[in-house]
Amino acid sequence: MRAIAALGLVAILGVAGGAQQVARPAQAPTRDTSAAPSKDAPPPTGSIIGRVVAADSGRPIKRARVSANAAELQGGRSVLTDDKGTFELVELPAGRYTVNVSKSGFVNLSYGQRRPFQPGTPLQIADGQQMKGIDFSLPRGSVITGTVLDEDGDAMPGVNVRVMRYQFQQGQRRLVPSGNGQTDDRGQYRIWGLMPGDYYVDATARNFNFGGGRGAAALAAGRGGRGGPVAAAVAGALANAGTPGAGDDDESLAYAPTYYPGVAAIDEAKAVTVGLSQEVVGINFNVLLVRTARVSGRVTNPDGSPATGGNVNLASDSGRAQAGSNFGGRIGGDGSFAIANVPPGRYVVRARGIPPGAGRGGNRGQGAELPPLLGSLSIVVSGQDLDSVTIQLANGATLSGIIVFPPGADPSQSRVNVTAPSLDPDVFGGPQPTGRVDKDGKFTIAGIAEGSHLIRAGGPGGWTMKSVSIGGRDVTDAPVALRSGQALSDVTIVFTDRVSEVTGTLANAQNAPAPEYTVLVFPADSSLWRPQARQIQTTRPDQTGKFRFRALPPGDYYVVAVDPAEPGEWFDPAYLEAHKTGATRFTLGEGQTLTQDLRLR
Repeated sequence: MRAIAALGLVAILGVAGGAQQVARPAQAPTRDTSAAPSKDAPPPTGSIIGRVVAADSGRPIKRARVSANAAELQGGRSVLTDDKGTFELVELPAGRYTVNVSKSGFVNLSYGQRRPFQPGTPLQIADGQQMKGIDFSLPRGSVITGTVLDEDGDAMPGVNVRVMRYQFQQGQRRLVPSGNGQTDDRGQYRIWGLMPGDYYVDATARNFNFGGGRGAAALAAGRGGRGGPVAAAVAGALANAGTPGAGDDDESLAYAPTYYPGVAAIDEAKAVTVGLSQEVVGINFNVLLVRTARVSGRVTNPDGSPATGGNVNLASDSGRAQAGSNFGGRIGGDGSFAIANVPPGRYVVRARGIPPGAGRGGNRGQGAELPPLLGSLSIVVSGQDLDSVTIQLANGATLSGIIVFPPGADPSQSRVNVTAPSLDPDVFGGPQPTGRVDKDGKFTIAGIAEGSHLIRAGGPGGWTMKSVSIGGRDVTDAPVALRSGQALSDVTIVFTDRVSEVTGTLANAQNAPAPEYTVLVFPADSSLWRPQARQIQTTRPDQTGKFRFRALPPGDYYVVAVDPAEPGEWFDPAYLEAHKTGATRFTLGEGQTLTQDLRLR
């Protein structure tokens, strides 16, 4: 393997200390006592001991919550640090643990974590082993502050302010909220507890989208009768453009959601870079005054009758719905809906209706378990009301089929869940449908939104999904395009207990463990370099450098140690291509156990 260059942020998050095996101290610090001894066996005696201090001052942090989680410890275990910042997690069974610490005002960390949102170093604990020196140097959260102003440069109190950052979710890079706050009487906001990174800031006036639009004439006059140059320019421009009602519509203007440094589109927004424990000040901007519109109409059931309940949502048609501000409203008993103060732009209107017989609000009773009805429509808002929008609901797609286990196997089929995760960036809100398997191995998933989906199934311990087919056509790793109302009834999901395993040790050039790196495995077939691929997996080595992958499908793979700047970036084909040259190639058969050691050079 070629040497891997660090990205210039060694131990960025300040996790300190190394794991040591020691005897228990005579005077134990604050410890948890939640584990009850088993009636049939003595309680386990493993323990994790450490200390939490502030990174900036070195002072102990008391009442920080320290949690340990492992597959072998149902529900995990947690404890608060004492006045000296020390903690001890006791009665731990042998297992592979992740240890996390949190405290209000500080950054949440995992042991061994070096970058924001990166997994920490797992700790492998043997029976009765005591691990000491699991210490944390906890940084304070970063801060973004600024002032939100109106069109005249006056402070705007009560404005909701949100900060967002790009993260990979389900294999796709999306802009997601990371913190929020509200301006005070001076128009100032302060959002704290942030990880270091690049953020985008947006502001939404409280009266926006609640029928609180201000008339053009009043806005042109400004607050207190003063002339508002921005408002006057907007009103004048609209009037000169010949927009109907530009000068006399009292509900035609409102404040739009605005991104720093004062733009309407997220693509035009400027990122705010925040360092570790840094306070970035002066992120000031004016909210935009725009001509808004009222979007209203009717929602109908598949048979054309009025929908009797549900909700309607408008999301930006930019492909990044989570980044923008969404607008919504309820569906009335007669199928009507109305959404006020919608700024100009392209939108997707999505309706989620209550099936006939389910009752308003999804009340329990006959039909309460029916999947929702779904409908969508693309619209363009340009400042004029849209009052005849009609959305026809349709039944979601349905997948049904059978679960197949090898002959003679008798697993608990009730523990199998079948899902159809979406590959589309924009999907309907609400819980995603899941199919449960009956005693005969049959399953049905109803109410699946239109779009591209994978079919996935999780089985009982010791079993893994081997293949998925529809009418004999293999779709195990292929997207399935589903239409509203479509029913696919010949899905076969095959399970196997021949579960593969790849283990190894990652060492540096001095043959010492290198747990600070991430081990990445990905398929040699580049057609599988896609979001949510089963063949793309990562893991962090434990404190001894040992790593393990389980349930990889058979095939040809690359394995390499990487130091990713952002968790999830390994789903980007360009990232995989860049690391293919320095990777080690191997072939994995079904149920094979393979050892593949790695050495950094």
